[in-house]
Amino acid sequence: MSRHGTGGSSWQERIAIPGLIRYVALLNALVFLLHLVSPGYLSMLELDPALVLNGQVWRLITWIFIPETLSPIWILFSLLFLLYLGDGLEAEMGASRLTIFYLRGIALCTAVSFAMSLAFGSPPVGRANTFLNLSLLLAFASVYPDFRVLVFFILPVRISWLAIFSLLLMVLASLGQPLSVAATLGAALINYLIDFSGQLWGSMGGKRTLSSPLKRQDVHKEDPLHRCETCGMTERSHPDGEFRVSSDGREYCLAHLPGRS
Repeated sequence: MSRHGTGGSSWQERIAIPGLIRYVALLNALVFLLHLVSPGYLSMLELDPALVLNGQVWRLITWIFIPETLSPIWILFSLLFLLYLGDGLEAEMGASRLTIFYLRGIALCTAVSFAMSLAFGSPPVGRANTFLNLSLLLAFASVYPDFRVLVFFILPVRISWLAIFSLLLMVLASLGQPLSVAATLGAALINYLIDFSGQLWGSMGGKRTLSSPLKRQDVHKEDPLHRCETCGMTERSHPDGEFRVSSDGREYCLAHLPGRS
């Protein structure tokens, strides 16, 4: 059972796309397969403001489906990691909040790319999804700071340290690159900070420490995942109950959700 929303306005629920990152990962896999058949195909998907203005409007969205790696060896692990990030974030944030987070990141990166191209003539970033995926990693590290990944399948490393290391690599890689690269990286970081500036690296109290977001219900057998602030109902006492997080940040069953008509 996962959290499905923030108890906010209905427009947020209407735009929610459950499993959004799973769809993104699936389309990444499809693009990779198309790349194997036609290697030049990726150039038709990259974000290029000049070409968008010339009518190739599909580039406004297709750039997010370009895989970060084109290595046949690493592509599977890259997509599985993306799935882990998406499932873990959706379980904690809810489908509506994650959808807003991701779509806002797309909009910010696209807007910055257009601004740099039109105002300064900067070359297009093209595969800005690398920065967008970085914002997902940073968000996951803020929500699950003690989650551990096996680097090279051997060394367990906290996701928070991996996120910091990835961020530093991105910053260093942007040095000496066109200004549009650093600006797009900055847009992705701003998107992250809008939602997580107060939660950097798990600084908020009481967050769960998980070995895997896909097995969260097995980790906390003694501590219910969901509890209504009003009546104390949990998913253990009412297996068929549904829970929502209200705008005050607290969780309620549907019967006691504030503002529910």
